[in-house]
Amino acid sequence: MTGDLRSVFEAFAQFGSREPAGGMEGRAFSKLFKDCGLFCKRFTPTDADLVFSSLKPRGGKRISFEAFETALEKVATKKQLTVAELAGKIVAAGGPKASGTKAQANRFYDDKSSWTTTAKNGGPCKSDGQKTLAGLCDRSPADARGVSSGASNRAH
Repeated sequence: MTGDLRSVFEAFAQFGSREPAGGMEGRAFSKLFKDCGLFCKRFTPTDADLVFSSLKPRGGKRISFEAFETALEKVATKKQLTVAELAGKIVAAGGPKASGTKAQANRFYDDKSSWTTTAKNGGPCKSDGQKTLAGLCDRSPADARGVSSGASNRAH
């Protein structure tokens, strides 16, 4: 059982990390209990953080497998289970689960009836009469107000 528990520990410790696991970080510790469905009223994510913080070395970020076993004793007491029952549930859950991310509904994006102007008409297009570089760089003579001489002649 300890061998299986160690492999689950190592899988969670390595999950989402590019560097080799030298122990388990707090985020992985909480993810383990979340993925195994072990959070309840008696044992919350805050409790998991407190247990982890009490066992990690001062100034460190990770706990070893031996510290993890001590953490399981504390969690089992908190959840009113035996350590073997708790370890069995963790081993039965297997390794970490990649759940992915799903965007929340946004009424301004999802409700197309609320769209306005350009988005409502299908978005911008390169040939919508946009100004060209030649038009933006018009170097014809202008007076002090910035009006080109050709435009001032037409106005009169």
